[in-house]
Amino acid sequence: MHPTETRFVDIHHLDWDLKWSLQFPEVITSMNGVTMMWQKIRPRWSRTGDNAWTYEWETTPEYIKEQLAYRQTDPSGNVIRHNFVTGLVLRAALAGLEDSVALSLTLTNQSSAKFYDVASDGGCLQAKSSDFIDQDEVRRSYILVRGKPENMGDLHRTVDIRTAYHADLKDYKKEWVNRTAWFWGRSNTAIDQPAILGAVSHDGSRATALGYECATSALQNADGHHCLHSRPHFGDIEPGQSVTRRGYILFGNEFPALAKRLGDKLNRFDTTASVQS
Repeated sequence: MHPTETRFVDIHHLDWDLKWSLQFPEVITSMNGVTMMWQKIRPRWSRTGDNAWTYEWETTPEYIKEQLAYRQTDPSGNVIRHNFVTGLVLRAALAGLEDSVALSLTLTNQSSAKFYDVASDGGCLQAKSSDFIDQDEVRRSYILVRGKPENMGDLHRTVDIRTAYHADLKDYKKEWVNRTAWFWGRSNTAIDQPAILGAVSHDGSRATALGYECATSALQNADGHHCLHSRPHFGDIEPGQSVTRRGYILFGNEFPALAKRLGDKLNRFDTTASVQS
């Protein structure tokens, strides 16, 4: 595992000779506005140990100017405009372990104003090997619902190749969710919290699972790179306060076993210890 010159991290499972790419993270948003969007950033990575890296980043006026130059439109041709805000500082850290990747996202409010309802996409995990990409990615994707792995192909979705799942269906009414509803669509299935999802290989012999503590929603995109997101919720962040959310990517032979193992790991986290002033 090693970072690139951008926020993408290359993950290589040596025993399987299979690769993934993690955009870490892709989006940070809140009721106040957007802190980070999907366009490239070039953070300064620092090595913190054997197969472990971190970087710190914050929204700057120069970054906002660059983002406002992008012109994205919805299917009706309407220009999508985002309200970018400064004040949140990100510390992203990850470590490659024997059969997993440990993830950590910390947001610190360095402004004098409170940030409300802060959330992140957690990172875009993309398959980069033919064992996982293409060929009915939806039916090879799973998510936990009422404690059981459910095949996404059996669940309701409004967009064929991608969807957003929420633990609380009322969250679809939130403004930061509606910003991208035209792209991600929605499902009438209420998923478990924390959101744990994953994918299996074409032959069913290998699987990966992804999840964060306090993840209230998840994303899956079947557009040829089998991308997965577990989206941690940070809540309200007071001035001077830091909030950390931790997660894992696990690799193994069966998704149900991975999901149970991952759920046990996430439930052991004391989320009250993830908030510092």
